[in-house]
Amino acid sequence: MPSRRRVLTGAAAITVGGYIATVAGTSVETTTSERDWPMSQYDPAGTGHNPNVTGPTSDVELAWVYDAPPWFHGASAPIRLGETLYAAGTGVVAVNVEDGTERFVRQGPYTSSFAVVKADPYRTPTLAVTSTGGVYGVNASGGIKVPGTSRGIGSERWKGPPYGEYRPTIEHTPTVDPVAYEDSIYTPVVGTNDIAAISASDGSVHWRVTVEEDEIASASFGRPTIQDETLFVANWPNQVSAYNLEDGSQIWKRERADQMQLCTPVTDAGIVVMSRSGVALLNLDDGDSIWERDLDGNATEGTAAVTDDTVLLSDGDAEFHALNLETGELHWSREFHGETQPVVADGVVYAVEQGYSLRAFDVNTGTELFEYTPSEVPLSPPIVGDGRLYVTNRHRVIALEGTA
Repeated sequence: MPSRRRVLTGAAAITVGGYIATVAGTSVETTTSERDWPMSQYDPAGTGHNPNVTGPTSDVELAWVYDAPPWFHGASAPIRLGETLYAAGTGVVAVNVEDGTERFVRQGPYTSSFAVVKADPYRTPTLAVTSTGGVYGVNASGGIKVPGTSRGIGSERWKGPPYGEYRPTIEHTPTVDPVAYEDSIYTPVVGTNDIAAISASDGSVHWRVTVEEDEIASASFGRPTIQDETLFVANWPNQVSAYNLEDGSQIWKRERADQMQLCTPVTDAGIVVMSRSGVALLNLDDGDSIWERDLDGNATEGTAAVTDDTVLLSDGDAEFHALNLETGELHWSREFHGETQPVVADGVVYAVEQGYSLRAFDVNTGTELFEYTPSEVPLSPPIVGDGRLYVTNRHRVIALEGTA
């Protein structure tokens, strides 16, 4: 039940980043701050790096555990908005960051991480999320609870493409995470070879482009990224592309040697592109290679995290690496198995190994600071803030803090 220290009974209002939200049965004071983690990989650029927060640097223990309803199956990273943590997994759970007490739960087909976006018709932000059925806009306040159920009136604001098309869900498997930028959502259209820009107000399509011309839905997309009014996306087979954010017109496309093109974190130095065997930095203007690094890897999923000067990633096989962003020079490598989606804060990189072990390394030296293995698996990628890590953990959401 919600904490009585922070929740008042009766219908009331929430303030979220200048918006007022009505939630039946609760009144929660929530403000946006630099501690927010508003989407997977933190920002539209997909860097996975929040320079404003800190996480644990020594052995960790549970700060709190939220036991979700039985229908919840979480594998995607949670997000944070003010003092609320949101996690997706065949629905949404919203809990207090401080102590894990429940704010609301709503069932739904959602599998990806959420992305927070402001939408003009509403007094509260919208949470964009994807599933094998399409793209959805979810009310960040939960809407009005239907008594005796895990559903609500107004909890789901709109549904985006593909419209009216049922696609069976692979149980509990996350879909590609959407990206929020200003008043729009940018995401692959599930079951197609398309990328779309979608209105956060009503789910209507601003533009939609086909990345791979094929009658079969063959493209497998990484999470899109955005910088300087340009959208970048990697996809199987072979492609990395850049599109004008306003109208979807193609700026450039590169067919690369490796079929697996996995991610596109974007920086002023260039676009960091992971492939099955290694990583490259591409020129922002034309996609030409600035440097290439063969890591002798075997990655089919995952992404890289990027600081101002360092690229951090797993090769998908046996090692985790830190490379110089400008040159690709290898700083250090540590034994690490499988793909991962690392995040960085205050000189520490956090990465989940094979879905069950959360490890932390010093960004500068590669020194391992701690390893945490929970009682349940899988672990989602973490987010960072207030000296803690927040993780979705199958039927739970958990917060980890240092033992020292």
